[in-house]
Amino acid sequence: MKSFAIESGQHGGLIWEISAAVAPSSMEALFAPISFKVDREKRRATVLIPDIGETNIEPIKNPVTGEEHRARIVLPDGFEYKEAEMGNTVYCRVDAGEGLAFELKNTYGQLNAFDWNN
Repeated sequence: MKSFAIESGQHGGLIWEISAAVAPSSMEALFAPISFKVDREKRRATVLIPDIGETNIEPIKNPVTGEEHRARIVLPDGFEYKEAEMGNTVYCRVDAGEGLAFELKNTYGQLNAFDWNN
């Protein structure tokens, strides 16, 4: 199995060091084309990785009227992001072999812009 230094926190950077501490085990890397479309302002996103996974995020909707809600998380001093738009993950499926397979429907979704640096 090929290991990548970034995921183990070897190159430093707070987010990678946290990630390595929380998830010390890793799987072999998969290399595949990714189709990614996002409109953070409209709270819509789709991601497709053929034969591995897909997800679709849309705005949160009022269950009675069907109207779209807008909700944000603002963290002026956040180290992951400063502002996130909340959405509904209508569907998410991942099947990357043994140890990494799941499916979600109508659950938490978040779209944010991030700037990670050391």
